[in-house]
Formats: sequence, C-alpha cells, structure tokens
Amino acid sequence: MAVDANSAPDAAWNTLFAQYQNLNQRLIEAPVHARDTLEREIAEIEGELLDTPAPSLSGVLHKLGLIWSADMFGIDQASEEKRLLLEDLERLIQAQHELLGA
Repeated sequence: MAVDANSAPDAAWNTLFAQYQNLNQRLIEAPVHARDTLEREIAEIEGELLDTPAPSLSGVLHKLGLIWSADMFGIDQASEEKRLLLEDLERLIQAQHELLGA
C-alpha cells in the first residue's frame, strides 16, 4: 500500500497542534509557579507549528491566529481587518465542510 505524500506532514501538524492545545489547557489550570515553564513550552510549540506546513485551511486559520493573536484585540482598523479576515476564512471552511458532507 502506498503512503500518502501528505500523511507525514499531516501527522506532524496534528501532533504539534494537540500538544499546543494540551499545554494551553494545562496553563489555564497551572499554579502560578508553573506558568513560566508552560509559557516557554507553548512558545516553542507555536514556533514549530508555524514552521510545519499546514495540512488544511483550518491549519492556516490557526497559524494566522497565532501570528496575529496580539494584534487582533485593538480598536484600530488593522485589528478589525484581521478579525474580519479570520471570520471570513472560518466561515468559508465551515461552508466547505458542509458542501463536502464532512
């Protein structure tokens, strides 16, 4: 059986994203003295996620969210445009899933 050319990158992305989500959940529940270490681990995983090819449009959405996370909460026009772009991408991904019956 042939190995899908995208399976290794997809697996790498999915593993990193699962680690990222797990670390963020642990950070929420962590005592204050453990937060610094977890935040460093999260920053490292974020870097790896950005370096790893996104396996889907949802992956691209997550990457943009990481890149723009600090820039999206302002009241300036650039912040609003970033929020709107992510909302558009999320809506289009949802529409694609519905079209494909996923």
